[in-house]
Amino acid sequence: MPVEAADAAVDALLNVIAQSADDLRRFHDVLAGARRSPLPPFPRATVVLTERIIERLTKVDQELEEVLLGLGLQSPPRRV
Repeated sequence: MPVEAADAAVDALLNVIAQSADDLRRFHDVLAGARRSPLPPFPRATVVLTERIIERLTKVDQELEEVLLGLGLQSPPRRV
């Protein structure tokens, strides 16, 4: 693969990751704030959707680690 194509792919991935990180942070803040207030009943469909989101984010995390390995880089340490 030409270096230019690889650079373009990495640049595109960096842009998407940055936007996703911002979106996830905003969602996190809204959801964390909602936990401090009384919540309406949690429908079963919402529980299923929540589980599906967790599975997808886990898959994305694994695939990003594969990209890092493909580039010869190590994964950053996880925050605990």
